[in-house]
Amino acid sequence: MSLLLILIFISYLIVCFVSYTFLYKVKNLIGYHLGMNLAMSSSGVIGIAVGTVLGYAFPAHYTAITIITTVIALVIGAIFGALVDYQTLLSGLSSGVMAGIMGPMIGVIADLGLIAFCTILVYLTFGMLCFSIRS
Repeated sequence: MSLLLILIFISYLIVCFVSYTFLYKVKNLIGYHLGMNLAMSSSGVIGIAVGTVLGYAFPAHYTAITIITTVIALVIGAIFGALVDYQTLLSGLSSGVMAGIMGPMIGVIADLGLIAFCTILVYLTFGMLCFSIRS
């Protein structure tokens, strides 16, 4: 795995952690509908992006990459869903399963242009999730 892909992967985790810490500070302002959007969007976009990067980097290890990506997306969905209640946690888990399984499928056929698109999508999605709390 090249240094660029490692930096992209680490940047996904950093933007996820920073977004979670911001949202945790204002979790009392998060309603049920926003909580569902937070859980499903975060686990969905992380599952697709991480699966794309890892699938591109290790196309021969498809089964292991799918399992790793699904676990990462499940954890992200559970963490963001736990900000509100158990129903949003369940929504984050179900979205994480779907995205974790789909991400490596995209990654096996991906090129650097698609990885750049997924990276921009991660940054925009987490930015919008944090900005949505202010309105």
